[in-house]
Amino acid sequence: MLMSIFILTLMILSLIYKRKYIPLIFILLGIVVSLFNGVELREIALNFSNALSSVFLSIGLNIVVIIAFSEYVNKNGATKDLVLLVYKPISKIKDRYLILAMFYLIGLALSTVITSASALSMIYMSTVFPILISKGISKEGAAGMIASVGVIEFGHLKSSTIFMAEEQNRLINDYVINGQLFLFIGIAIVGAISHYFWQRYLDNRLTNDNDEKSLTDNLDYQHKISIFTALLPLLPLFLILPEHLFTKLNLPLWTIGMICISISFILDLKSNKFNVKEQLSFFLTSISNSFFFIVSVIVGGKFLVNSLPIESIINIYSHMSLGSINPIILSSVLLLAIVLFCTLLGSGTVSFITITSIMSKFKIVSMNQFSSTFTSMQMISGIGRTISPVSPTTLLCSQISGVTLSSIILRNIVPTILIVILSIIYSNI
Repeated sequence: MLMSIFILTLMILSLIYKRKYIPLIFILLGIVVSLFNGVELREIALNFSNALSSVFLSIGLNIVVIIAFSEYVNKNGATKDLVLLVYKPISKIKDRYLILAMFYLIGLALSTVITSASALSMIYMSTVFPILISKGISKEGAAGMIASVGVIEFGHLKSSTIFMAEEQNRLINDYVINGQLFLFIGIAIVGAISHYFWQRYLDNRLTNDNDEKSLTDNLDYQHKISIFTALLPLLPLFLILPEHLFTKLNLPLWTIGMICISISFILDLKSNKFNVKEQLSFFLTSISNSFFFIVSVIVGGKFLVNSLPIESIINIYSHMSLGSINPIILSSVLLLAIVLFCTLLGSGTVSFITITSIMSKFKIVSMNQFSSTFTSMQMISGIGRTISPVSPTTLLCSQISGVTLSSIILRNIVPTILIVILSIIYSNI
């Protein structure tokens, strides 16, 4: 118990020292809410320690390791070699925003296999991001699109898909093909088109000199490319796809990240690029920055949410029946609510499963009567992450790209609104 109090105190002091005010506010609010609800300080500290350990041992460890790898391959020049390797064939496509839209569609396809939006965004930031920048797309536009590629909950491997198929008593293959596929195609088309025009419009407003030459003239095209080095940023993808498709190992993302970092370290040691001390110093600095910039926000948000008296609210409204409400109004409210929850909490799957479970348990609304509404809710349950200031996806894209969170949120507002509108329409067909 004393250790929990020590950890909570140390975290608060560290956040003050690092000037990370968003997670600090979350933690302090969680403490105030808990005290208001009559929870003792020792129990509050224990709850915080549980939130810290659960986040860090799951998504937190994945984030710090993959970001460390992404930043390292950028430091050792591997991402530059990748850009030079793909720039020549990509340069044949003159419309840079068509390339951006194509990568968006590729990302949606990859998200059916790489089920973690954060993992896919990390991979895209180390591979696709420098390619888009080399074509003359702004950092804001590239990072904004990348933050949105993995948030659509489609495919057999998504946990919310498995949950929803069970709730509707359907085989998962039937649910994916007959329930999800049509809406997914629509989302892909709307998302690609909206990113194409919205990013181009904002880039044109950002600068009047946003031509390809001005943003790629720092690339040394005479530089001798090492094919093996150029493929290093793609190493996580090369390991994740075969592991998902052909094995049942289910290696955690941080393990794959450590394998990639180890391979990069060994290659650089052999080529005398860096010494061991420089490598370890860079790695530890990257982990520290990622923890306080991203993981601490997630921990603080989880701690605050766990402090809220959600069960009391559920008990108060459990007698409600929404079946008599106009279907269009009901579907709109439910879809907007799930987007709002995801935006505030930075996570969509947990919010969706919680809301759906409550409605199913208390028979607040019929699953069969509103099956298309719940399918839409399930598929866009994570889209709020693209406009959330506490989402791991937007936080890591902001950190790696060096652009502000507000810029990434702005870049995703229009695509998010259009996809939500499409989902509302689909719910009422």
